[in-house]
Amino acid sequence: MQPFFPACTLDSAKVLVLNSERVGNPPFYGALVQMGFEPAALPNFSLMAAITFADTIVSHEPFTDRLLFHELVHVVQYQKLGLPEFAAKYVRGFLNGGSYEAIPLEVNAYEL
Repeated sequence: MQPFFPACTLDSAKVLVLNSERVGNPPFYGALVQMGFEPAALPNFSLMAAITFADTIVSHEPFTDRLLFHELVHVVQYQKLGLPEFAAKYVRGFLNGGSYEAIPLEVNAYEL
């Protein structure tokens, strides 16, 4: 990944592969369903290959180059935007697009 990401990003990123556990959905999902969101439309964390939390990448499967690259793009997005702006853009993207696949931060990470 060295030719694609700055050394500071690669040095700061932490990776974890879960073997017998899955990351659960956030507790506020219940409130979203009560507000009228369809549960099936909400991103299901337990079905994702990996999830990035700032500089920490948690994977539900062994890393491939493609998966690691995608998640490192999120690490850079967090670095550039900061947590509040990343979260705002992510949520806005979901609300405007109506699905995980329509979130620009996700689309852009896959297109790189």
